[in-house]
Amino acid sequence: MQQGRVAALDAGRALAIVGVVAVHLSFQFPNLPGAVTLLTHMGQYGVQLFFVISAITIFMTLEMDHARCVDARHVALRFYIKRFFRIAPLYYAAIVIYGLISYGATRSGYEHAWVLGVHGPVDILLNMLFLHALSPTAINNVVPGGWSIGVEMLFYLIAPLLFFLAMNRKRLLLATVILLALSFAITSMSECHGVLDCDVTNNSYSYFWPPVQGPCFIVGMWAWYAFRTHLTGDERVTRLKSYLYASLALGFAIVTAMLGVWLAKAHALAPLFAACSAVAFLLFVCTRSARKASTRPIMRKTQSLSMIRRCAAALGRESYGIYLWHFICVYVTFHFFEGRFKETSNETALALYCATLTAVLAASYALSRLSDRAIQGRATRLSQHLLAALDRRFD
Repeated sequence: MQQGRVAALDAGRALAIVGVVAVHLSFQFPNLPGAVTLLTHMGQYGVQLFFVISAITIFMTLEMDHARCVDARHVALRFYIKRFFRIAPLYYAAIVIYGLISYGATRSGYEHAWVLGVHGPVDILLNMLFLHALSPTAINNVVPGGWSIGVEMLFYLIAPLLFFLAMNRKRLLLATVILLALSFAITSMSECHGVLDCDVTNNSYSYFWPPVQGPCFIVGMWAWYAFRTHLTGDERVTRLKSYLYASLALGFAIVTAMLGVWLAKAHALAPLFAACSAVAFLLFVCTRSARKASTRPIMRKTQSLSMIRRCAAALGRESYGIYLWHFICVYVTFHFFEGRFKETSNETALALYCATLTAVLAASYALSRLSDRAIQGRATRLSQHLLAALDRRFD
């Protein structure tokens, strides 16, 4: 049960990070076939898949801590310590490293290597406090892709409160309605000027900020409470239900593509449908894992399939580090191959794109492993000491 659940979540993280890297790299390949370009642009919604997985993981771990900790303060403090030391150390390192890269690019006069937007000391401070999602100049200009980290950390602030509200489903439902209503109202009054039919420009502050992305976490939260037995592999799943989840994932993904890619309407509904597609995909992966685990006799895995699963598990485990460091690899390819990919045919561009994507993923994985050993490992040990001291205090 535990292994199937973790494997499914790691598979989701792997798909999400591959999609994110794919879309960031695709802009260097304007001659890709149209269908491939559409598929790569869908990779931006890997962030919403991350949000859903994060919400599921949060409430799963909160339940585990609540089972062993009687005091609500104990549960909340454990949660905040674990989340801070999981996110902050690498993010602080990213602030320093991208700042140095940007400074060096400016000194060398190579403008295309300017990896950061215009920002000041206050924006850096907001990033260190994880309040940058509330500022247009700080949200994505200090660390590339840092907007998603800011949105996620803001959700962490209220996650324990939502968890304890979940003990009463009526109160949880009321809180959900209030959060969704606030999200819709703020988006409508700010970017949409009070109308339903409006355009929120992709990669703009109005797209990044919490009222637009927050509902994705709500979808993930309800996915855990509604499909807990499916996600943990405790419920027997029929083949028909497994295919139903796959169909729902594909259907929501098509709607997301229509809204966010084809029609270029990156408003709140596109991330919301992407989150629903993410939930259906995770349920499909979990049900497939459960069915294979219960099938007798167990079929011998092919070597290629086993290799794919190991790669997916590795990418899933290192997805956070890959997300932070893949921008360096993308900028390196742009620096050395600027303009060359634009002169290729469709077939050649596709081959070069696949090779470059593989190389960027491999290099980003290596950087993630290196930073994990140099930074995250020490942070994890420190958090374990703090958690042990906290446990002794409450015990």
